[in-house]
Amino acid sequence: MNSDIKDWADWAESQGWRVEDDAKGYTRFHDPAGNYIAQYPATPSRPNRRKQDLKTALKKAGLAIPPPSKKEQKAARRKEKDR
Repeated sequence: MNSDIKDWADWAESQGWRVEDDAKGYTRFHDPAGNYIAQYPATPSRPNRRKQDLKTALKKAGLAIPPPSKKEQKAARRKEKDR
């Protein structure tokens, strides 16, 4: 997996998304329903642009990027617990 997006891929997997590397070196993202969302190449020619495109696609599909901080996650859990 590409180190540029490792943290995003780990976050996506923790949220129920499927992230896989194929034989051509692409990291592919699938939402929890199994729908294909986006891909990121192992060696992009314009990494900043490709990362921005990936971020846009993931946000459009409903994944919070960048991942919330530990403090934000704790606040959300506390809020759910109080309900």
